[in-house]
Amino acid sequence: MVKIAIKGLSFSYGSSRILDDINLAVENSEVVSLIGPNGSGKTTLLKCIDGILKPKGSVLLNGGKDLRTMSRRETARLIGYVPQSSASMMGTKAFDVVLMGRKPHIGWQLGDEDMNKVIEVMKLLQVDRFALTDFNELSGGQKQRILIARALAQEPGVLLLDEPTASLDLKHQMGVLEAVRLLVKETDVSAI
Repeated sequence: MVKIAIKGLSFSYGSSRILDDINLAVENSEVVSLIGPNGSGKTTLLKCIDGILKPKGSVLLNGGKDLRTMSRRETARLIGYVPQSSASMMGTKAFDVVLMGRKPHIGWQLGDEDMNKVIEVMKLLQVDRFALTDFNELSGGQKQRILIARALAQEPGVLLLDEPTASLDLKHQMGVLEAVRLLVKETDVSAI
């Protein structure tokens, strides 16, 4: 089954065309890597898929749901996005950053399922020891792993990773890639 279908997607910043008539289909449990030079539109494409940017053309999820007609909350239940860099989060503990990934699933209050999912993904990415550390005190690589944990805590059907290993040392690059590979293999999550 096609998890995500991109049809005729185009995007411009002002008069500068960045993406032109992009077509792509990603199946369940598939990993797709976008390769290209800096400035070629990889990040722009991911932002269009996530709904951060509003492109021309369509992004269809789970066999036909049009991203343009979905609420932000509904999109967040289906897509987990890990940006290249993060905004400052003064006074926010790493655990709370990962817990933000549960927001699309939380009603009036946190449940045991939410807390357990956060602990599970933090252990998976070996960042549980940073749970009570202020996010801004972490190294670039540690922050990146926390942001990936936040996206995994969302339990998305599609995981969008924008240069997920850029700030990581070799050991943690391999660990993150292995965690994504296992997640895709064991579930129907697709990753770009």
